[in-house]
Order: sequence, then structure tokens, then C-alpha cells
Amino acid sequence: MIRAVATDVDGTMTDDNSLLSVDSVAAVRKLEEANIKVMLCSGNALCVLKSLARYIGCSGPIIAENGGVVEYRGKVKILGDIEGPKKALEKLRQAHGSEVKEAWSNAYRFADLAILRTLAPEKIRPIVSEIEGIKVIDSGFAYHIIDKRVDKGAGLKVAADWIGIKPEELAGIGDSMTDIELLRYAGFRGAVANAPDEVKRVANFVAAKRYGEGFAEIVDKILLLKSE
Repeated sequence: MIRAVATDVDGTMTDDNSLLSVDSVAAVRKLEEANIKVMLCSGNALCVLKSLARYIGCSGPIIAENGGVVEYRGKVKILGDIEGPKKALEKLRQAHGSEVKEAWSNAYRFADLAILRTLAPEKIRPIVSEIEGIKVIDSGFAYHIIDKRVDKGAGLKVAADWIGIKPEELAGIGDSMTDIELLRYAGFRGAVANAPDEVKRVANFVAAKRYGEGFAEIVDKILLLKSE
């Protein structure tokens, strides 16, 4: 039986301009009313997700910064070391100057540093690879520089352990390559229609609809499974 849902936000509950879908908010409320905790699992900073969770009604832990930070009821665990990403970002600035555009949220991050997609990946990856133990991941909205040991699956494991939920009691929902580890950890794995084929192959249910409408479709499937 599904007891919690871990979901990505951008591109899953929002459209490609990060506008939150009304359908996705209504779907979150349906889950919570059915006593299924919703956990936001995103590349966003903790402060962004904490506020979002409060206003749309999510009661589960928060997995922020692509798994680098987990929070629940004031308890925080940081999984990644931000010093490596800081060194990589400085090297990128030295190489590409003003072409490197940081996300505004970097001032509030603990493990993951985000830069806007103003540079081609081939200009970023060779420089970041010079820093041991660091990787670059592409969420489709930003490039994230983070500890290689960190991913959304690792963060979700911490969150699930905190609330005593097993993988088979979890549903994961996502849309991008950064969500693959999240989906692999969950017993039920849903992907919205705008997800790339690599993500859809990991899922055991693919929505016919895109973005927030697809998220709502997956939630209806989860609730149907719960009632069976």
C-alpha cells in the first residue's frame, strides 16, 4: 500500500516556465486527505520548497538541492559538501567570466550550486571534472554542481527512514534525468508525458498528459491502487 508520494516540482507539478499547475495542487490535497504524505523532492533550495510545501499542504519531509538537503519538522540533514561545488564555480568564472549566471537561490543553498543554462554543457563539464568528487547534472531548468555521492534517491532514503516508510510503500513522480534515482528507490514509479524516454523506461506508469495535468493523472492512479 502506498503511504507516501515523493515528487519533483519543476516540469512535473509546473509547466516549463515553472508556473505551478492548479491541477497539481488539487492532486496534492487529494493525497493528503487520503492520509498519503507528500514529499517535495527537487533541485530547488530548501527555503523555496519549505514555503511551497506549507502553502499547498504537503505534510512529508522535504528533499531539496537534488537530494543534498533533507528537512522534516525542523530537523535538517546535509548530505553533500558544498566546498567542491564552490571551487568548481570559481573555476567556471575564471574560464567564462560573465557568461556564468548563478541562480539567485545559491545564497541559500547548503550542498548544491545552480547556474543558469547560458553555457553549453561541453564548456562546463571539463572544468568541473577537474574538481575531485564533483559532478554536473542538468535538470532542464538549470545546471547543478554537486557532490557525486548525492542524488534524489539518497535524499529520499533518508526522508523515508525518518518517517518509517519502506520503498515499496513509496510512489515517486518525476520528469527529468535528475529524477531517475528518485524513481528507482520508489515501489511505484510515475513519469509525466513530457519526461524523456530514459525516464519513462524507469517508470511503471507513464501519464498521457504533460506537466501538472500528468501529475494529477498519476495521483489518480495511485489513489485507485490504494482503494483496490
